Amino acid sequence: MVQTSEENIVYEAIESLDASNISSGSDIFNKLDFKGTKKWKKEPPEVCPYCSGEEIQGVEILGAFDGPLFWECNKCAERMLRFTKQTTIKHLEKTVDLFVDLEGLARIWEQPPN
Repeated sequence: MVQTSEENIVYEAIESLDASNISSGSDIFNKLDFKGTKKWKKEPPEVCPYCSGEEIQGVEILGAFDGPLFWECNKCAERMLRFTKQTTIKHLEKTVDLFVDLEGLARIWEQPPN
C-alpha cells in the first residue's frame, strides 16, 4: 500500500475491506496484511523495522480494544502487532457485526444532539 497522507493510511485499508467477504476477526486480520510476527506490547518500536522510519503511531479499532490494537509506521504504512496474532484476531472478532456510517459521520455536526 502506498501512503498518500498520514491521515489516510488506515482509512484506505479499512475502506478496501469488502464487508460481504468479512465473516470473522481472522478475515479482518488477513485483510490488514501484517508483515511480521514480532510484537511490541506496551510501546511501539522506536524505529520501523522495515524502513527505519521514526514515526510509529498506535491504531485503535472502534469496538475492538480500548487503546491501540496495533502499530503503524507513518513513513511506509507497514503494520506491526501489539499483541499475538491470536489475541488480535480475538479483539477484531468483536467488530465483525458493527456498522459505522462513515458518510453520516461526516455530517454529524448538522444534527441536533441526542
